[in-house]
Amino acid sequence: MDAFALSELELQLVEQGNEVESAARTLFPAGILVATSGEDAVCQTQELMANGATIFQAAFASGDFFVRCDVISPAPGGAWDLFEIKGNNALKEGSEDRDHITDLTFQAIVAERAGVTLRNRSIVLLNKTYVRFGALAVDRLFEQTECSPLVATKQADTVRAMDEALVYLEQTDEPQGGCDCHYKGRSRQCSTFPYSHADVPAYSVHDIVRIGASKKKLADLVDRGIFTLAEVPEDFALSDAQKNQVNVAKTGQPIISGAPIREALHSYQWPLYFFDYETFAPAIPMFDGYGPYRRIPFQFSLHVLTAPEAEPAHFEFLHEELSDPTADVVRLLDERIGPDGSVIVWYAPFERGVNAEMMARRPDLAPVLARINGQIRDLRDIFVDQHYVHQGFKGSTSIKAVLPVLAPDLSYEHLDIQNGGTASARWIEMVTTTDGDRRRAISDALRAYCRLDTFAMYAIWKELNAIALTQQPS
Repeated sequence: MDAFALSELELQLVEQGNEVESAARTLFPAGILVATSGEDAVCQTQELMANGATIFQAAFASGDFFVRCDVISPAPGGAWDLFEIKGNNALKEGSEDRDHITDLTFQAIVAERAGVTLRNRSIVLLNKTYVRFGALAVDRLFEQTECSPLVATKQADTVRAMDEALVYLEQTDEPQGGCDCHYKGRSRQCSTFPYSHADVPAYSVHDIVRIGASKKKLADLVDRGIFTLAEVPEDFALSDAQKNQVNVAKTGQPIISGAPIREALHSYQWPLYFFDYETFAPAIPMFDGYGPYRRIPFQFSLHVLTAPEAEPAHFEFLHEELSDPTADVVRLLDERIGPDGSVIVWYAPFERGVNAEMMARRPDLAPVLARINGQIRDLRDIFVDQHYVHQGFKGSTSIKAVLPVLAPDLSYEHLDIQNGGTASARWIEMVTTTDGDRRRAISDALRAYCRLDTFAMYAIWKELNAIALTQQPS
């Protein structure tokens, strides 16, 4: 369905997964790919197994189940080793979003039902300690973990889930529900949740801040048929932040605490540097000094304000070549951000983290980056600390939730790029295409998006500053 088409970020993640699998296959140099599909793939797999070949994308069918296995390799005594390749750098067991062991267990069950004797059941992961220098060292980029004992613990639950899935899929009428997403916070739900749970409003109890971390609270509300914030009982146990969100939703009256806002803003030092990075984090490290998923800071925007009533000056950087931008980024930051003043960001762990990664791979640049990290102040904290709570935020403290309330004249909606995931996908497209017109179009779109990020912070600061001034004690 078009409504559930993959986003550019999701497509990029799929492509990165393909790149990881392609690289991991070089660990099995004699492997043969099953490039066919359906029954033909099953037949080709059987033929290759009869010849004792290592196989990529082996296909097995048993009853109503069909699997493709990343790698199977012959083992002594007519047995086989099963390998599942994952584009992660940590083993996930029981995770809501990436349960690697259940994936591996399902494949093992179907393969064994199809008559395959398995010896080992392993997961191949990216090695999070690997750092690239020179040619890619694939043997050190990946690490293998034999998971047969963990698979055994998942066997019964996985078989039960398989049986339940068959019952669900065999219904003649299109089933509703079918997953436990109604017991999860909004960020953990399937992308099809609005379709399969059409009775749940777009803004619901699932959007209450950190409600997903309080599973018993959310389950209690859902089981009682309470979905709107207006229905939440007055005596329902909630944290202070959750109560504030529910109360402003019920009353329509925001919470604005002038004194704490004023105190937070007065802690900033002049000049103010409104700053934002855009980064690309490839699974397979592209440059020396990088490991898996280390961030390439390909762009930044900087608005500099020297006095409350001044107009901010804008500076920007966009790396338009397929190379490491670290040295250029740090040189320009050192030129534009002086030792006096506060660097204003939205969600400080991100910018500080990018700087920390640059310090790790370029210790010679660490003094500048450490200085800037010490100057960083997080504008988002005012909203996280509940000094400003508005029903329009819908429980979020993202800049895209806050901006329409505090600066409604500004919007991302007219931009070709509207989020960081798209920016990342477009940058790698720009530096890998030879189409000059396409490169220029992407460059212009990236600059417009990143510029708005920092100008939006300035606009929010300006509105908060006005609130702080008007709510001063007499």
